[in-house]
Amino acid sequence: MAFHRAKPIDQGSLVPSDFKAHLSCEFPDLDAVERSRFVMVADLAELIFSSKKSSTIRFSKGSVEYPSAQELPLFVVGDHREKAPPTCIGALHIGAVRYKTLAELNENDAHKDGFASKAELVAALKRFYGEIQSSDVLSVFEFTLSNRRKSASLAPAHEHWPAA
Repeated sequence: MAFHRAKPIDQGSLVPSDFKAHLSCEFPDLDAVERSRFVMVADLAELIFSSKKSSTIRFSKGSVEYPSAQELPLFVVGDHREKAPPTCIGALHIGAVRYKTLAELNENDAHKDGFASKAELVAALKRFYGEIQSSDVLSVFEFTLSNRRKSASLAPAHEHWPAA
């Protein structure tokens, strides 16, 4: 798994347990927070299965995120404001994690995240996370689909993994 401030480096360069120490040095004013799963709205999750999405950009004010493992479960919800429990639909293999400010995002980042343009991506990030400043640091996870549950459907289901 790769770690780099602006661009990914060779896969396997850092194990997840090393991320927190590196992030504390790289971003001394931000908390390093471990991510143990991904939750996405159904429309975005579908882009993964159709090979139109190979990254996800996450934001939490005052922190940067790092993966708890090289492979993380993928959960789906119908709408990001829903209170229903998410449903596990597969797993994502994390190939790289990059850290960029909102201002540093570009058209390539937008396309990897399943959006037609940077403007569309920024609008979606603000819709999901509220107000983001151009200087706020975002966590960019690059991934491949490593496992799709055989019964996985993007419609909500009763079977789901425990929340992590």
